Amino acid sequence: MSENWGFGKSQRRMADHNTVVVGIGTDEPRKLRRLARFFRYIRIDLSLACDSDSRVGSLYDVRRDTGVGNLRVTYVIDEEGVVQGFHHNELSISSHWRWALQTVVAARGDVDPVVADT
Repeated sequence: MSENWGFGKSQRRMADHNTVVVGIGTDEPRKLRRLARFFRYIRIDLSLACDSDSRVGSLYDVRRDTGVGNLRVTYVIDEEGVVQGFHHNELSISSHWRWALQTVVAARGDVDPVVADT
Protein backbone atom coordinates (compact mmCIF):
# COMPACT_ATOMS: atom_id res chain seq x y z
CA MET A 1 0.00 0.00 0.00
CA SER A 2 2.82 2.44 0.70
CA GLU A 3 3.76 2.17 -2.98
CA ASN A 4 0.41 3.71 -3.89
CA TRP A 5 1.16 6.79 -1.78
CA GLY A 6 3.97 7.57 -4.23
CA PHE A 7 1.42 8.37 -6.91
CA GLY A 8 -0.47 10.58 -4.50
CA LYS A 9 2.64 12.52 -3.52
CA SER A 10 3.80 12.99 -7.11
CA GLN A 11 0.42 13.96 -8.60
CA ARG A 12 0.80 17.68 -8.11
CA ARG A 13 4.15 17.76 -9.88
CA MET A 14 2.71 15.74 -12.78
CA ALA A 15 -0.34 18.00 -13.04
CA ASP A 16 1.94 21.04 -13.16
CA HIS A 17 3.30 19.60 -16.42
CA ASN A 18 -0.17 19.18 -18.01
CA THR A 19 0.31 15.45 -18.20
CA VAL A 20 -2.02 12.56 -17.48
CA VAL A 21 -0.92 9.28 -15.97
CA VAL A 22 -3.14 6.27 -16.64
CA GLY A 23 -2.83 2.83 -15.12
CA ILE A 24 -4.11 0.02 -17.32
CA GLY A 25 -4.45 -3.51 -16.03
CA THR A 26 -5.69 -6.85 -17.28
CA ASP A 27 -7.68 -7.31 -14.08
CA GLU A 28 -11.39 -7.97 -14.30
CA PRO A 29 -13.40 -4.70 -14.41
CA ARG A 30 -14.93 -5.39 -10.98
CA LYS A 31 -11.48 -5.62 -9.38
CA LEU A 32 -10.34 -2.39 -11.03
CA ARG A 33 -13.48 -0.61 -9.81
CA ARG A 34 -12.68 -1.70 -6.24
CA LEU A 35 -9.10 -0.47 -6.66
CA ALA A 36 -10.35 2.86 -8.04
CA ARG A 37 -12.67 3.28 -5.02
CA PHE A 38 -9.75 2.54 -2.70
CA PHE A 39 -7.58 5.13 -4.49
CA ARG A 40 -10.33 7.74 -4.13
CA TYR A 41 -10.63 6.86 -0.45
CA ILE A 42 -6.93 7.51 0.15
CA ARG A 43 -7.09 10.60 -2.10
CA ILE A 44 -5.07 9.31 -5.03
CA ASP A 45 -6.33 10.59 -8.35
CA LEU A 46 -5.01 7.94 -10.73
CA SER A 47 -7.09 7.05 -13.77
CA LEU A 48 -7.47 3.30 -14.20
CA ALA A 49 -8.62 1.39 -17.24
CA CYS A 50 -9.35 -2.24 -17.91
CA ASP A 51 -7.59 -4.12 -20.70
CA SER A 52 -8.96 -7.59 -19.96
CA ASP A 53 -8.67 -8.61 -23.61
CA SER A 54 -5.07 -7.20 -23.83
CA ARG A 55 -5.81 -5.02 -26.87
CA VAL A 56 -4.02 -1.96 -25.49
CA GLY A 57 -1.07 -4.02 -24.31
CA SER A 58 -0.68 -5.60 -27.73
CA LEU A 59 -0.58 -2.14 -29.36
CA TYR A 60 2.53 -1.40 -27.31
CA ASP A 61 3.88 -4.97 -27.43
CA VAL A 62 3.57 -5.33 -23.64
CA ARG A 63 3.66 -8.90 -22.39
CA ARG A 64 3.55 -10.42 -18.94
CA ASP A 65 7.10 -11.30 -17.84
CA THR A 66 6.41 -13.55 -14.90
CA GLY A 67 3.28 -15.35 -16.08
CA VAL A 68 1.72 -14.72 -12.67
CA GLY A 69 -1.00 -12.27 -11.69
CA ASN A 70 -2.37 -9.46 -13.81
CA LEU A 71 -0.49 -7.31 -16.27
CA ARG A 72 -0.27 -3.71 -15.05
CA VAL A 73 1.12 -0.92 -17.21
CA THR A 74 1.44 2.81 -16.54
CA TYR A 75 1.18 5.23 -19.47
CA VAL A 76 2.11 8.93 -19.54
CA ILE A 77 0.07 11.03 -21.97
CA ASP A 78 1.04 14.62 -22.72
CA GLU A 79 -1.22 17.64 -23.15
CA GLU A 80 -1.55 16.95 -26.90
CA GLY A 81 -2.74 13.39 -26.29
CA VAL A 82 0.52 11.76 -27.30
CA VAL A 83 1.70 8.76 -25.30
CA GLN A 84 5.15 9.76 -24.07
CA GLY A 85 5.94 6.27 -22.88
CA PHE A 86 4.81 3.31 -20.85
CA HIS A 87 6.19 1.32 -17.97
CA HIS A 88 5.64 -2.33 -17.19
CA ASN A 89 6.96 -3.89 -14.00
CA GLU A 90 4.99 -6.60 -12.26
CA LEU A 91 7.22 -6.80 -9.20
CA SER A 92 7.79 -3.19 -8.18
CA ILE A 93 4.70 -1.03 -7.88
CA SER A 94 6.76 1.95 -6.72
CA SER A 95 8.75 1.82 -9.96
CA HIS A 96 5.56 2.88 -11.79
CA TRP A 97 5.12 6.25 -10.08
CA ARG A 98 8.86 6.93 -10.10
CA TRP A 99 9.03 6.19 -13.81
CA ALA A 100 5.93 8.32 -14.50
CA LEU A 101 7.39 11.30 -12.67
CA GLN A 102 10.77 10.94 -14.39
CA THR A 103 9.05 10.74 -17.79
CA VAL A 104 6.96 13.85 -17.12
CA VAL A 105 9.97 15.83 -15.95
CA ALA A 106 12.18 14.63 -18.83
CA ALA A 107 9.53 15.53 -21.42
CA ARG A 108 9.68 19.12 -20.21
CA GLY A 109 13.45 19.21 -19.85
CA ASP A 110 13.12 20.19 -16.21
CA VAL A 111 15.16 18.99 -13.27
CA ASP A 112 13.16 17.78 -10.29
CA PRO A 113 15.24 17.19 -7.15
CA VAL A 114 12.79 14.56 -5.91
CA VAL A 115 13.21 12.54 -9.13
CA ALA A 116 16.97 12.89 -8.98
CA ASP A 117 16.99 11.36 -5.49
CA THR A 118 14.89 8.29 -6.39
